[in-house]
Amino acid sequence: MQNHNQENSSLQYHQLDWSNLTSQLLNQNLCKILKFFGTSFLTLSVSPYIIGVNQEILANSNNSFNKHSLFNPRSIGWDDTGPLKESDLRGVFVPESLSCRIIARSGEKVANNYNWHGSPDGASVFPSSDGGWIYVSNSELGNSQGGAGAIKFNKNGEIQDAYSILKNSSRNCSGGSTPWETWLSCEEHDKGIVWETSPFKDNIQFPKARKMLGAFRHEGAAIDPYNNYIYMTHDDMEGLFYRFVPGGKAYTEKFYNNGELQAAKVNKNGSISWLKVPDPSAKNESIIDQMPEATSFERGEGIAYFEGKIFFTTTNDHRVWLYNPAKNNLSIFYDGKGYFDNTSPLKWLQSWRKGKQGKELRSPDQITVNSNGYPIVAEDGDNMELCFLDHKGFAKPLVRIDGHWLSEITGPAFSPDGSRLYFSSQRGKSGSRSTGGITFELRRKI
Repeated sequence: MQNHNQENSSLQYHQLDWSNLTSQLLNQNLCKILKFFGTSFLTLSVSPYIIGVNQEILANSNNSFNKHSLFNPRSIGWDDTGPLKESDLRGVFVPESLSCRIIARSGEKVANNYNWHGSPDGASVFPSSDGGWIYVSNSELGNSQGGAGAIKFNKNGEIQDAYSILKNSSRNCSGGSTPWETWLSCEEHDKGIVWETSPFKDNIQFPKARKMLGAFRHEGAAIDPYNNYIYMTHDDMEGLFYRFVPGGKAYTEKFYNNGELQAAKVNKNGSISWLKVPDPSAKNESIIDQMPEATSFERGEGIAYFEGKIFFTTTNDHRVWLYNPAKNNLSIFYDGKGYFDNTSPLKWLQSWRKGKQGKELRSPDQITVNSNGYPIVAEDGDNMELCFLDHKGFAKPLVRIDGHWLSEITGPAFSPDGSRLYFSSQRGKSGSRSTGGITFELRRKI
């Protein structure tokens, strides 16, 4: 992270205060459960947050953090990060407990309906009314050839349909799902905007351009459902961390048109001062140039919301950050900066596979969180791994793809019950942006 102003040049971030977070987040969960189920169901319903796990549970787990699996046993998680073995798909390495299949290839038809788009990128999953779900994926093709497509699954996980939900946009990188069941698809170029579209087929209300969310090299978006604030990352070496404060009720035009885009100035104690962006459209001057007092981050990438917290990644300094809106505090969740700084080529080769230090997650990019609270992060190239992080910021790989040297892993997203994980090799083995993409489904063996 870099700072435009001298005042912030000596910023130091403190590691998370686990004990305080534990108490706060456990109490939040208890309150929600009491309101919804009543006290009689309390013992069956507590679902602790990754950084707010009950200390008794943590102590009884021998510091393995595996007790989370008790609360959603079907969810793919930390317990599955065992030794990786080559699957039936050559070059795809997964744990023994999981299987992997290809569900789509760029340029080939899915469900005899839709030619899967090139450069599959950021993604999300939406539940459908019939018990199935929809996987939404961006296309990072440029020159108005991007957009987003969707694959519809039935309740048994069988592909039923595939279709386009956004066309004629450019370099649609990542995005974010909204509480009102739409997809925010973010363009990654200097004048990139955010498009709101629907995952459901033939929704004539969408897509819509949401220009108040700013014109810049967008990466991802995450929505806090309690106040509908939209948090966004900026894929630039001096990229900013943004918050959009809505100007009306969700799912209305006033929500966007009367809202305010803000950029973060991080103070020495880790608190954030949110500064209004003068001109979100960047008509005459880039937002970075408009905001010299704002704090810059070294390529903000993936971002995800979970239980009152915002996770986001910065690729160039190998970090995962955590913002607590309730406390208005920013901290480092995973820190690979020191591990990779000034690393010799020999040392880098020796640490290429994840080792005992758990700090070998390099170039973190897109991120999501499983239903038990574990973040999973995709590497931007490097050794092409999807890695889970535990509450201590320790990284362990769940998937590795060999031979896709000109590609990167994109679009990690879980099915509604957490038992399946979708992701893509954006350019595959060929490295082709238009035809190389491969989209996978990871699931437990039957």
